[in-house]
Amino acid sequence: MIDSNAIILMLNSLESSDRTFKPTIDKFIKLGIKIANETEEFQEELELYDDKIYHFYISDLDYNIWLKKIGRSVSYNNSYYEENSEKLNVIHFFFTKTIMKKVITRKMKAADAFMKGVIKIQGEASDAMQAKNLLSLFFRYMDYIAYKSE
Repeated sequence: MIDSNAIILMLNSLESSDRTFKPTIDKFIKLGIKIANETEEFQEELELYDDKIYHFYISDLDYNIWLKKIGRSVSYNNSYYEENSEKLNVIHFFFTKTIMKKVITRKMKAADAFMKGVIKIQGEASDAMQAKNLLSLFFRYMDYIAYKSE
């Protein structure tokens, strides 16, 4: 079971220095993958979308995040671009630490950030829409877990 206090602590620690920001983001993403891979409804939603690789690049930290969606599961890699032997489509998102914090803490919607030009995308628009839908679903689950004890 995912601890609601862990989610709240992670969100609060996003205000930390660059040195602790990366490990916090890693924990946050691993939590998201745990939610995706352990929640039946989320897995059913994943199955509706094409398999692909999502690349997130935080430019001011020179930090890469790679998520691979295959079937009903998601895997994570932050250290290198692994070989794409499945020949999956790759969609790239480029933004700053500040924008990532705003999206994660819901001070800004990812779609609004894209429309304002603060998130750049390289790839198919339909892939970006799928990412938006999956992100929205993740945030609903995260909110449910984080605030269900209140």
